[in-house]
Amino acid sequence: MKFVMFTAAVVAGSKPEQIHIALGPSPTSMAVQWSQETTSLTKVKYGPNADKLEWTADTAVYPFTDGGSEKHLNTHHVARMTSLSPSEEYFYKVGNKADGWSDVFSFSAAPTQETIKFPVRFGIWGDMGIANASAILSEVTDVIDNGKSFDMILHVGDFAYNMDNDNGHLGDHFMNDIQHIATKIPYMVDVGNHEVAYGFSHYTERFRLIGDSFAPRDYPTVSSSDGDGFNNWFYSHDYANVHFVAISTEIYFNYADTDLLKNQYDFIDADLKLVDRAKTPWVVVHGHRPCYCSCDDDCGDDAALTREGVDGKFGLEELLHKHNVDLYIAGHEHNYERMFDVYKNETTKTTTNPKETIHIITGDAGGPEGHEVFTLAQPERTAFRTDGFGYSEMTVYNDTHLHWQQFQGEDKNDKMFGNAAVIDQFWLVNENH
Repeated sequence: MKFVMFTAAVVAGSKPEQIHIALGPSPTSMAVQWSQETTSLTKVKYGPNADKLEWTADTAVYPFTDGGSEKHLNTHHVARMTSLSPSEEYFYKVGNKADGWSDVFSFSAAPTQETIKFPVRFGIWGDMGIANASAILSEVTDVIDNGKSFDMILHVGDFAYNMDNDNGHLGDHFMNDIQHIATKIPYMVDVGNHEVAYGFSHYTERFRLIGDSFAPRDYPTVSSSDGDGFNNWFYSHDYANVHFVAISTEIYFNYADTDLLKNQYDFIDADLKLVDRAKTPWVVVHGHRPCYCSCDDDCGDDAALTREGVDGKFGLEELLHKHNVDLYIAGHEHNYERMFDVYKNETTKTTTNPKETIHIITGDAGGPEGHEVFTLAQPERTAFRTDGFGYSEMTVYNDTHLHWQQFQGEDKNDKMFGNAAVIDQFWLVNENH
């Protein structure tokens, strides 16, 4: 199936749209969120048989009004499918009888340690808008529809460009654009700088399902112009034998003078301290802005702020070093840059049993700002870089071997082509997590 650009708007008494799933707090659950204007109760119906959706879960309803002049309303419905058998396939639909049901979609429940089926594949990208993203989404859609699916998607910030544009309608369109993917595969996220409008309210509200499942116990809520919402700015979860920690690098730039910066730092430190490397040997931290890059002025003071913190406090790099984090994945720069093991700008240029974190920027999924070319010399720490549109794939084969590939969807003349080509790949081998 080819990617289709949707342009439907939410209307009173509408059928469900903007449907997407995300991991639940355990492999026995999966969360779902959608938008639907209705005065009737909604629910999700699900089960192991597409023809007999015998289980139901009620929804929590969250009206969200965009901060623009139109005061555009989206009513978000959040539900959690529970009592799932890990790694098994399930079918579901959302909505109600009065205003209509969605199509029936399917997903596979997350695995436990006992049900992991290697290899485990993650699709990873950042900085995806509507303009210039259609070819990448079409390519990913074809991959999924042709049986080589991902187990989880990770989008490292910056959505739609911007979700608040056109009084929030652009955000609606973007969520519909990813629906074909995000109804089948858990779509996990972190927040970027382009979500800043109205106190990051569009991100907070459109991904409530993640905060509902993973909001840290000690820091359960965040505040936006729409009021308090579940904390989906920093959180953590496991998938198979990988522990993921999502952070908000925007806190360094927008909340540096508040307790939020220390709260996030303390959360990351405490969370990584509790990781059981016997169960989840791979540890991935992801945020929107990079700690290191080599394209332009972003790679000076801005990268240093994320890396070193405010006045030398709460810097991310020391946490990555302290807890032996395997990968730090970012976007923000509209290009792809893969680095070796890096700590304090020093590298041993290895991907076999590295003692420091591998840094990767994958911010080239396509947006209206186009490419971000490399204007600085390539540093020793960088193994490969390019500024073409593309996406990344991380495949975990076992507890010690991980394979990374970068797919590019255009040639050197900026002409998009049908089948993305692998332009970079490497094996990360770590026997000493």
